[in-house]
Amino acid sequence: MNRSRKLMIAACIVATLCAATAVAQDLETWEFKVTGTATKTVTYGEIIDAMRHSVHDAEMFLDVKGVEHKYEGIPFRQIVAMVDGDDNTHPYEFDIDLWVRGYEITITAIDGYSATFDTAGVDPNALLLAVRDNGEQMTPRLVGDLPRSSWVGNIVEINLGAGDAAAAVEHELILDVNGVETVFTIPALERSAFYVEGPGSYTTSAGTTITAIWGGIRFSDFLKAYFPLSATDTVTMVAIDGYEMSYSGAEVLDDSQGIWIIAFKQNGEYLPVDPGPYRTIKIGPGTPDIPGHSSVRMIGRVKVSGEAYREFTLRLSGLMDADLDRQTMQSGVSCHKKTVQFERKNTSGLYTGIPVWRLLAYSDDPRYAPHGQDKSIRSYNDAAAAGGYRVIIIAADGFSIDLDSRQLDKNDDIIVAMYREGEVLADDEWPLVLVWDKDAELIPDGIKPVKQIVEIQVVIE
Repeated sequence: MNRSRKLMIAACIVATLCAATAVAQDLETWEFKVTGTATKTVTYGEIIDAMRHSVHDAEMFLDVKGVEHKYEGIPFRQIVAMVDGDDNTHPYEFDIDLWVRGYEITITAIDGYSATFDTAGVDPNALLLAVRDNGEQMTPRLVGDLPRSSWVGNIVEINLGAGDAAAAVEHELILDVNGVETVFTIPALERSAFYVEGPGSYTTSAGTTITAIWGGIRFSDFLKAYFPLSATDTVTMVAIDGYEMSYSGAEVLDDSQGIWIIAFKQNGEYLPVDPGPYRTIKIGPGTPDIPGHSSVRMIGRVKVSGEAYREFTLRLSGLMDADLDRQTMQSGVSCHKKTVQFERKNTSGLYTGIPVWRLLAYSDDPRYAPHGQDKSIRSYNDAAAAGGYRVIIIAADGFSIDLDSRQLDKNDDIIVAMYREGEVLADDEWPLVLVWDKDAELIPDGIKPVKQIVEIQVVIE
């Protein structure tokens, strides 16, 4: 063996030994927080000690890219049990009923990466908090029957949205009628003449359906007690995290497929703060099902005004076609909100909307649209955007502009706006307008403001 080959092997051995030493040192001090009804800190050493008892020791054989891995650790449900109820000392009792009803769990890694999943529909026995991979020690990692994007490693925090039911009961709901506010608590609403219970469901954009017996107040009757609700009025739900969804008075009043309620109970239990403490749902004898984005969670405020509700449709065409209605666009803006200071000639102002590149994901691939599949599958086609294709933005009067995907790719400063200065667009721009930030690092060639947008075409040759 020649001298350079020997030196290379020696260097590899040294690097491996150094890496192993660093991991060992990290594991000695590694810890993570678990937050729910309480906050607890768990150390790596405590997990290893727990695994010495058969009730805590578990293993899973899982396929990773065609290679079988043996993961060892403790059942994830035992970590959850520490903070999913009021039993704050060992042995903890896992609340299976709460898990089945569903709440969100967020896992965060040391580098800030996080993944969230809903417990409803997930087998709690199919998840493992692993600390060994094929016999090699590693920092804590969640593995099991979840999309690979949720197999978060180097865990530093596990947050349960189960929360404290008592805290949810105290959470207030604000009714804002043309600027006049009235505050309600759950006990007061439950004692009111508007309280009702019944079956209903909602289906997420990924196709998961959540069905339950919901308890809450009849929405339309409640509103009519404080406001002469008509079919043309606008009713807006504002969540405590800023998410907004608007309904027409006609939609709220329509009980042909079931009645809208503001729910605060699910299967007889008060909703936690997340995904409660209030959410919209439809109930009725036929167990009506509504789109997930229409079932607003974490509601803190209900705004009612005599502003006329107007529907619209944005057509997205290309390798896949989609028609986005007002509520879908509003959901997208709430989730991917971007506000820009637009200035051009005699027009200026703060516009809020969604970056154009995020909308392109509805049409840049013949198979995948946003939120329509496993989260590990990206809907936005990075390769196609980088390769370059035409993006044609069309107004109601036929005016259009032709942009290059490479100059829109991940460019959050170029947006399709739905609001100006916090209000729905005026008639000359409604329903949507193309604008950009005056300080944008990259302004696409040939861009012009497009008012009254009705269609975006993706042309990939």
